[in-house]
Amino acid sequence: MYQPPVRNFSVPCAGIRFVPPDSPDYRCAVSAYEDLDAFKACHQLTLAVHRVVETLEERDATLAAQLWAAALCASSRIARGSGFRNRRMFAACVDRTLAALAEISFYLEVGCAMDLISKDERQELESLGGRALFYSMKLVTSLAGGSPSETGPAP
Repeated sequence: MYQPPVRNFSVPCAGIRFVPPDSPDYRCAVSAYEDLDAFKACHQLTLAVHRVVETLEERDATLAAQLWAAALCASSRIARGSGFRNRRMFAACVDRTLAALAEISFYLEVGCAMDLISKDERQELESLGGRALFYSMKLVTSLAGGSPSETGPAP
């Protein structure tokens, strides 16, 4: 009788984590995304972008959608990358986070130039974006320090 393989899963809202007992040890060496400073900073930025996007939707739905998509991508790529057991794959996901942060900065510049986003809102989001960029760069640098097949933190 065929039994599908058991997969690792996580339910962050409930704080539930399940790792099958016979699973490889690599999951122990990789940080949960919720514990990473880069994720925390990106998530804080995402929530702040959401507040701005709610008012921006009425004036320019396209810009609001692009800004929201980039903000979601910034934090979700770190979450996705933390699930890989290969440092190179994780670093590639964090690299995509850096690209999303650059996109957010561009959309904020356009929105401010078109008087759709106030200077105060832009300044707040740019500040949060700078913090997210700092921690994301720190994370990608630490991931690049080890060999591509390593899964634990760099020595």
